[in-house]
Amino acid sequence: FMSPPEARRVVASENSDEILKIENGPIRKPFSNEAVVKISTVSLNRGELRRAQKASDGSLQIGWDFVGTVDAKAADGSGLEVGTRVVGFSTRMEGWSEYVSIPTEYIAPVPNGVSDAQAATLPVAGLTALHAVDEATSLLGRTALITGATGGVGMYALQLAAIAGANAYAQIRRSEQKSFVKNLGDFPVIVTSSGNEFSDYTGFRLIVDGVSGPILANAIPALAPQGICVCYGVTDTPEIPIDIGNFMRIGLAKVMGFHLYAKSEASPPSDNLPRLLSLVANGQLNCAIEREASWSEINRIAQDLIDRKFLGKAVLHID
Repeated sequence: FMSPPEARRVVASENSDEILKIENGPIRKPFSNEAVVKISTVSLNRGELRRAQKASDGSLQIGWDFVGTVDAKAADGSGLEVGTRVVGFSTRMEGWSEYVSIPTEYIAPVPNGVSDAQAATLPVAGLTALHAVDEATSLLGRTALITGATGGVGMYALQLAAIAGANAYAQIRRSEQKSFVKNLGDFPVIVTSSGNEFSDYTGFRLIVDGVSGPILANAIPALAPQGICVCYGVTDTPEIPIDIGNFMRIGLAKVMGFHLYAKSEASPPSDNLPRLLSLVANGQLNCAIEREASWSEINRIAQDLIDRKFLGKAVLHID
């Protein structure tokens, strides 16, 4: 175990003026199935920032996505060799730190041709999108609807649904967001904040939704027979009306709740991150990095992400 007993790490701030702070703290000793990774790069998601905003004791460690190199191999012999460049995510939210103890099933090797910054964007947003698209069957030549397409999960789901053969539609709230979608590819765009326009489209084989509220309420009736709507988040209201009679008549359509922690226990990140990494390496997947900075600027960039001052992903380098 090479790493020092203490390291710098990001915790939720108890100060109401800021979301996060960097402090020194003990590194958790690894369990037998955990490697120790020396971290170089992290990426931000709104989910963990919201959790940080709700915490007020100043001790909750924060951070899912990270890239670094294996500093110590797992005691049980599993996983990758010391010195391997890896990407992973910490379900304990210990990822924004100089070192992390991490189960070997939650990291994957980063291939040459994929930068630390690109890899760091993939774990939470990329895996959520990948598993959501995996839930659909027979996508080839069918239509998919991705709500909140400018978010991290949304922009990955849009691209992955297209790679899987679907004609993928992007729902955005404002016309000025069209240029962001255009940078990802030639996707048809539906500009709406209510979802009323979804009734103009024929049945969607796949809907990936992180918005809920009226958008989801109007998306569900637009499902195709045997279509599936995967719900992974709630940025609007969580409670929506569903006309069950109408939903039944669609015929074998499904609405599914998705949680990445639960899915990762059954289908480990070490199996699925390489699928995403190969697409990035081949130039098929755009990571849409809109902010890249030192982690000393984490508070400003976190606030900008929460305030939606930019679209796409934010990546920070530990220095």
